[in-house]
Amino acid sequence: MLLITAVLLLATMENVYAARILLASPQISSHVMMQITTGEELARRGHEVHIAVADRYPKPESLRQLGMRTITYHIPPDQPFGLSDETEVLLAERLFSGNFQQSSLSNDTSTLVTRDCENMLSDKKFMQEVRALKFDVALVEPFIINPCYLLLPHKLNIPFVCLELYYMPWFIRMPAFPSFLRIPGIITTDSEPTLSNSLINTLFYVGAHWKVSTMWNNTLLHRHSSLTWNELILKSELFLFIGDHHLDTPLPLFPNVVPVPGLTVRPVKPLPEQLEKLAAGSRDGMILATFGSVAAYFPKEVIVKFLQAFSRVKQTVIARLTIPEGVAVPKNVHVLKWLPQNDILAHRQMKLLITHCGCHSQDEALYHGVPMLGFPLFAEQPYNCKRAHAKGFGLTMNIHNFTSEELFNNIREMTNNKTYSDNIKRSSAILRDEPMIGPNKSAHWIEHVIKYGSSHLRSPAMDLPLYRFLMLDILAIIFIIVSVLVAIICLCTIVVTKIIWKKLFYKPSKKKLQ
Repeated sequence: MLLITAVLLLATMENVYAARILLASPQISSHVMMQITTGEELARRGHEVHIAVADRYPKPESLRQLGMRTITYHIPPDQPFGLSDETEVLLAERLFSGNFQQSSLSNDTSTLVTRDCENMLSDKKFMQEVRALKFDVALVEPFIINPCYLLLPHKLNIPFVCLELYYMPWFIRMPAFPSFLRIPGIITTDSEPTLSNSLINTLFYVGAHWKVSTMWNNTLLHRHSSLTWNELILKSELFLFIGDHHLDTPLPLFPNVVPVPGLTVRPVKPLPEQLEKLAAGSRDGMILATFGSVAAYFPKEVIVKFLQAFSRVKQTVIARLTIPEGVAVPKNVHVLKWLPQNDILAHRQMKLLITHCGCHSQDEALYHGVPMLGFPLFAEQPYNCKRAHAKGFGLTMNIHNFTSEELFNNIREMTNNKTYSDNIKRSSAILRDEPMIGPNKSAHWIEHVIKYGSSHLRSPAMDLPLYRFLMLDILAIIFIIVSVLVAIICLCTIVVTKIIWKKLFYKPSKKKLQ
């Protein structure tokens, strides 16, 4: 009977081609994490998934345990590496140096990613290995400040899918215009389409597109391709991104531009015994405080202010922080070097997440319906905190000038005022009502283009140069026609006016006949 059932199931199942898939992204923890979750799901579905990582990647065995195979390229030990403790220390020092500038960090990050791409593309052993594997498709990240990983599938001459945190709308011909929409990931005005907001948004659109493109390394591009960066980006079969209307404003999207929120949301596992005991004993609920890897290097004065505020709350606080020597930890605070964030947020006792507003943390908090108190540090995090605040999911504070009293008051406000919890729980229910989210959705669409291609999803707008997409040519023609018509009307008016004036007011003088 079981054999017959199995045969019937196999006969009715849709034939899914087991593909060989290559993953590649900047060697930065949050960016690699996006690909890992999708790669894990693709491997679970029976595909052969390989992920390109630097030979200095800290725990390659963890990738293999998830069903992926690693292909490594060499990064010299004397070069900065995005997944190293040294880089995290330097970042924390710059954040709290007193003269931190986001533009400087963006330029440095772009340089770091360029160096990674140069090392990868110039590693002959690595390139020989990836060529020999004859991949069916690649999943790459066209990092918004440096899309150099697009060069890998381009050199391999294989189709590719893009997975990114945010896209500049016009680069992929998304019909998102500043008359009604902000650029996701960039702080501009509120979303109300007033005249002043639309004007400011337009200036941000133009300025952001220009600024981003100036950080792209054309020297590296010309060494490996005759195309422009824009042309390379638009060759993508599919554009996946983690932002969507549950946290941001709704976007006008083509079928091949697919939002995949919740990429790091996984099936909930039971908490480790120590954490479960803490949760069970927390009569007033739990607060989770975690700020990514940079939190390991927060200055002492910042840590002290956090602990002072935490000591006054009635909830149990679980924190991922590094405690400086000589600093006492309150009894209700439990400090861990690592914690299963997704599983903790899913616990029924969770009341509040104190976060740096990273995209993945926000997605997990939204999915599990946990309000957020944000301390943005850099990159898109200020925007992320602002969007959560605008949605009524939480409050935002400044990591550089807050007091323990302000933090305590905000924690008390958010744990006592049910508005924040009600808002995010409603949005959580809406998100969970989606047919697919996260890795399931990204894997589904990658399989879709493997089986069917993407021509049926692609808009003709993606084959237009930017000036035609923005209709600048049409506007120029209309301007010329209107200008010519106005000029003709003005000329005719002048001529007719002169004739009328002459007939009405000009009387020729009479000359005497001689």
